[in-house]
Amino acid sequence: MQIQLVDTGSFSNHEVNLVEASINQRTQSFILSDGRGTLVDRNGDPMRGSIPSLILFPFLNEREWPIHKVSEIINVTPDELRRSLQGKKQPFKFGKTLTKNEMVKINDLRIPGVYAVYQPESTDRLASHLIGSVRTNPDLVKSKYPEKWSEGLVDQHTRLGISGLQLAFDPFLISEGESKLLYHADRKGNPLLGLDVKMFTSSDSFYPLQVKTTVDANFQEVVERSLDQTNIMNGGAVLIDIQNSNVLSMASRPTFDENDPLGDGATNKMLEGYFPGSVFKTVILAAAYEAGISNDRTFDCNQNVYRDGPEKRELGVLDLKKSFAASCNATFATLAEELIKKDSDIIEKTAEKLGISSTVGWSDQLYHYDHFEQFPDESEPVFFENEKDKQIRKAIDQTAIGQLNVKVSPLALANMMATIARGGDSKQVRGVSEILYQNNTTFLSFQEKRNNSKSLPTNVVEELQGALREVVVSGTGKSFLGDLPVEVAGKSGTAEPGGDADYDYQWFVGYFPYNEPRYALAVVDFERKEKEYKAYQAFAKIVDDLY
Repeated sequence: MQIQLVDTGSFSNHEVNLVEASINQRTQSFILSDGRGTLVDRNGDPMRGSIPSLILFPFLNEREWPIHKVSEIINVTPDELRRSLQGKKQPFKFGKTLTKNEMVKINDLRIPGVYAVYQPESTDRLASHLIGSVRTNPDLVKSKYPEKWSEGLVDQHTRLGISGLQLAFDPFLISEGESKLLYHADRKGNPLLGLDVKMFTSSDSFYPLQVKTTVDANFQEVVERSLDQTNIMNGGAVLIDIQNSNVLSMASRPTFDENDPLGDGATNKMLEGYFPGSVFKTVILAAAYEAGISNDRTFDCNQNVYRDGPEKRELGVLDLKKSFAASCNATFATLAEELIKKDSDIIEKTAEKLGISSTVGWSDQLYHYDHFEQFPDESEPVFFENEKDKQIRKAIDQTAIGQLNVKVSPLALANMMATIARGGDSKQVRGVSEILYQNNTTFLSFQEKRNNSKSLPTNVVEELQGALREVVVSGTGKSFLGDLPVEVAGKSGTAEPGGDADYDYQWFVGYFPYNEPRYALAVVDFERKEKEYKAYQAFAKIVDDLY
């Protein structure tokens, strides 16, 4: 009486739930999915792949079943299947990846205890830094989702997003119940008579949600392959759709290691601020053009950045446009001094017009989130450490060439090129276009957002476009980017990281095709050794492969 009726929910001093325990005792299950929402690329394909897998239940070891038919389909011996079942107490995945055709043939056999199903890969196959990672953290789950915790919708096993889009969209992705194969068994572990394995899930046709990213999986493969083939071990690339400032690809190196989430590969370097080097001269040039400085003005490019001695590369006397193409330091230090003398905030104002005065990722109010960010890991840009630097000549000179305290992310620099290529129209960058229900209807859309800043005049933008093209036609980009399937415009940059480093940062940031712009691309190598040109090579390879 006590066991069956009185204390079924809390038996003995251990407060055992006898009903729950009896169900657990007579059931065996295989978890297919923990129920967390998925991320898909812009074509709807999962960013994390699915593996066709063979699931076997342990009761097969105690009964007769057409083992030879299964072995023939998957091309293994019956003995291999038998050995895999020995000693098993719970359902398991047989150690061979199936083909789609093998899946169909196995399921057509309709053998109780033998199932071919799709299982998610353990790691993201593409854009791992952008997608981010997930971990279990019971204390954080409880504090972040107290209502779900109290209702039993989440527990200590629930995974949370801790970086990237997994973190940003965690409230929409978090699981509220797993999906599993389940069967009821007798005390020997055999399925109860007349009962087959059932699919159990707490989701419906609407949940879990899908986060539709702007990433194109094919483009992502091109970018990641190009970085690997050019051996960029510390750096990365960002590819943006110029029309709408959507991220088509983002790859950071070192690669992310799921087993070492706090290691060298943990940081998405495409969202971090770094010295941009001569790429920052684009901002100074835009300010100079807007101030009315003509391309005809000449500069002594035999002088160093402080104009108190010779430069390592003596380039002679060059006009403004040629100075930009050859990346003459003296020219842009001179211009920055003149411009700041007239307006101490000229660099910040011009950066705002180019769309890089603050973080560039999509942000806005969303539901009860006052400031929802698609890229919560993105760094704020830095131009000057303080106002005093604007009164120190050498500090201005170093700032003009993207050194000293200047820090801008690769994402922001790619978006700056997209802004110029678009004609000066500055937009926020999206990594996600919409959130979908499970049946592919729209739950939420993230509309394009223009920045509220002023724009550069049309004539200034046209001058910038011409100057960026000149870099490739006759300047620093000619050797590697002058002979590609489409015309490229852009700016190179080399920056010194400081300290005793025996390497520097090498950049190439630009857009293409020049006459009908479609893509903006930033590539950077953060461990460039002398006479290495990996950033240029990767940029060229990406353009070549895309076309």
